[in-house]
Amino acid sequence: MNKQTFRVNRARFPRDELARYRGQWVAFSADGHRILANAETLECLEEKLAALGEDPQQVVLEGIPGPEDDMLLGAEELR
Repeated sequence: MNKQTFRVNRARFPRDELARYRGQWVAFSADGHRILANAETLECLEEKLAALGEDPQQVVLEGIPGPEDDMLLGAEELR
């Protein structure tokens, strides 16, 4: 996994697409281009990844702030 590639692509990930996952956990592809799965808990997310045949060591897990959280959805800090 190339961390620099992930950071660049994650920072470019569309905010409107991330908004669909507010309050959930997501698994980003290793390159940060797409979300492979999402779930309300890490345990459920790991189960979904296993069902998809994805190696959890080759994805990036991230909690997306919910509407009640006072945080931005972007990843400008990764640039």
